[in-house]
Amino acid sequence: MVDAREGISQGFVKRDRRAMWIRPAVQFGFAFFAVLLCIEFRGFILSLGDPGRAVPPRPAAVDAYLPISSLLSLTYFFKTGIINDVRPAGLVIFSLTLVLAIAVRRGFCSWACPFGTAAEYAHRAGRWLFGGNIVPPKWIDVPLQSLKYLLLGFFVYQIARMPAEGLHGFIHGSYNRIADVKMYLFFSNISAIGIAVLAVLGVLSLLIKNFWCRYLCPYGALLGLFSLVSPTAVRRDKAACVGCGACTKACPNRIAVDRKESVRSTLCTACMSCIHVCKVAGALELGGVKKKLRFSATSYALITVLAFLVAAQAARSAGYWHSSTTPQFYRMLYSRISQIAHP
Repeated sequence: MVDAREGISQGFVKRDRRAMWIRPAVQFGFAFFAVLLCIEFRGFILSLGDPGRAVPPRPAAVDAYLPISSLLSLTYFFKTGIINDVRPAGLVIFSLTLVLAIAVRRGFCSWACPFGTAAEYAHRAGRWLFGGNIVPPKWIDVPLQSLKYLLLGFFVYQIARMPAEGLHGFIHGSYNRIADVKMYLFFSNISAIGIAVLAVLGVLSLLIKNFWCRYLCPYGALLGLFSLVSPTAVRRDKAACVGCGACTKACPNRIAVDRKESVRSTLCTACMSCIHVCKVAGALELGGVKKKLRFSATSYALITVLAFLVAAQAARSAGYWHSSTTPQFYRMLYSRISQIAHP
């Protein structure tokens, strides 16, 4: 306890202010990229309906927003060893997020995912508007958390039981090839029911911290399960900890950090909020079992950003990034998109 007392006697440690803005900078960087991607994809879709207009290259990173298709591709790869050429970018990005979850926990959710960023700033706005967020009692919270695992289990079960031939047929079928355009049109021509659902989710996100991520996101549930085998975790030094509880209060996922030596919860997104508010240097750190392996906000940001940049460039160089669906085929599918239903 010597180090802890020294920290207190000095008025607590001086926080690294640079670390406080690194994650928001990365979040908004990914969000800005998502906006640019949406604008570019909109131009691609508008060209499909204009015969006199050349079709520009389709932005392959759009595949990241079709995780079910990517799960199908990954399952097909495991069953056949073949990387499909319909949505290869989706397979690359999806596989990368799983690898990162195993290596450095599910930081994708709190550092890179635009929906995670939106959820985080929604509950912050709610706290500002209403003076706080609602904390559902455990008897409601725990059953609600199971919803995302039920959704995940449904998708995994249905996909895992499909034979390789069935997976091949779906992946190379018309619906999967045009699913990205259908997704865009759903939101650009959203119905009253769709608006109502989004409004309800928006209000709940204002009132309850990370409502979508905590209760409904099957993608986050999958990453959380993969992170269970990660050697990386937030680790608490019992000798240095003063038991102030600031870390638990700061955790957006309501994990009792001050009661654990190692945070292994599937809810942990490596956001480092607990570390940033810790009042004693070294009492809380994100890293491996050995103390030599520790991640600062800067190093974690570099790992996250570089992982996506390197993976995308490597996939492009290897020819596993752009879809084999030609502009002409896209235009033909678009001309009869209302007739293409889920198989």
